[in-house]
Amino acid sequence: MKRLTLCIVFVFATLVPCVRSAYAQITIVPGPDADAFAAGLGMSTDQLVQQLTTQVNGLFQTANVNGFLKDFQNAQSFSSKGLGVDYASEATLVEAGATLSFASNVDKAYKPSGSYTDPPISGGGANFSLMGGVGLGLIGLDPLMVFGNWFKGSASLGQLDGSYQNWGLHGQLRLLGPSRKMSAVGMLVRWGGIAITSGADYSHLSLSAKKPITSTMSVVPGAPVTVTSTGDLTFSVDQTTWSVPLEVTTSLRLLSMVTVYGGFGLDWQLGGGSSLNIGMNANLAGKYNGATYNNLGTATISATGKVDPSPARLREIVGVQLGILDTIRLFLQVNVTGGAPMLTSVAGGLRLAI
Repeated sequence: MKRLTLCIVFVFATLVPCVRSAYAQITIVPGPDADAFAAGLGMSTDQLVQQLTTQVNGLFQTANVNGFLKDFQNAQSFSSKGLGVDYASEATLVEAGATLSFASNVDKAYKPSGSYTDPPISGGGANFSLMGGVGLGLIGLDPLMVFGNWFKGSASLGQLDGSYQNWGLHGQLRLLGPSRKMSAVGMLVRWGGIAITSGADYSHLSLSAKKPITSTMSVVPGAPVTVTSTGDLTFSVDQTTWSVPLEVTTSLRLLSMVTVYGGFGLDWQLGGGSSLNIGMNANLAGKYNGATYNNLGTATISATGKVDPSPARLREIVGVQLGILDTIRLFLQVNVTGGAPMLTSVAGGLRLAI
C-alpha cells in the first residue's frame, strides 16, 4: 500500500482589529485498511485522504478557526443578555429572582453543513444568573431602579467541560410611566412608559476536554468515520466579554396581571477575547456496506486561534410577564440579533417583588 501524508497549514495574519491570529495543521497518514475502504467507496487512497482531511477540517473547524471563535463568543455573550434586568415592572421597591438563558445558533455558527454528525463542541450557549433590584423611590428618585446579577458555576458543552461566570450592574430610568399610586389601581390596560437601561455586563466561559474525544463524520452518505483521540490531549476554549448595553423598551399591562414588553438594545463589546487551543492525535475507523475498517489511519490535529469580540451588536427585545398578586412574577424573554449568523436567545425566570 502506498504511504501518503497530506498536510494542510493555515496561517492568518492580523488584518482587522477583531482578528488576532490563527494557525491550524492537519496530518493524515493512511493505515492498512485505507486502500480497501477507498476501493469500496469507488475512490483512490489519495482521494480518500483528501476527503478525510476536508471532513476533519469541518469537524474541528481548523479551516476557519477565527470565524468560529468570533461567532461562538458572540453567541455566548448574547446568552447573558436579559439575565439581570426587569423590563416589565413598574415602580418596584425591591425584587430578587433567578434567570436561565439559552442562545441558539452556536451550533449553526460552528458547523459547516453536512461535514459531521458528532463534533466535539455542539449545542447552544447557556447562562444562569441570580438577580436583585432596588427602586430608588426609597430616596425620592421613583423613576430609577438599580439592578445587579451574578453567578458562577460548572459548564458542559458537547464533549467539553469547564466553568462559566457572569455578572452585571445596570441602572434603569423609566419615563412617562405611571406612578406607584396609579399602579395600585385596577385597570384593564396600562402603558408602562419608556424605560432606558444601561450598565455593564461581564461573561466568561472556559471549556476543555477532560477525557478522550470521540467524534464521527461522513466521508460519503452511508460511510461514517469515527475519530478517536489517543494519548495526551489538548482541546480548550476560553472566552471573556465585557460589554456596555443601551436598551430602550416599553411595556403594556393587561388586567393588572399580564405585561407584554419590547424594544431595542445596542451592545458595545469593549473588551475580552476568545481563544482556542487543539493538540491531539487520533485513530480513524470507518464502516461501509456492513463492513468495518478499524485501521483507516491516524490524524494529527493542531490548531490555535485568538480573536476579539465583535465591537457592537444591535438586538430586538420581546417578552411577556405574568404577575401573581403583583409579587410573584414569571417571565419569558426573547432577544434576536441580525448579522451573520443571526442569534436568538430565550430567557425565562422567576422574580419576587414588593
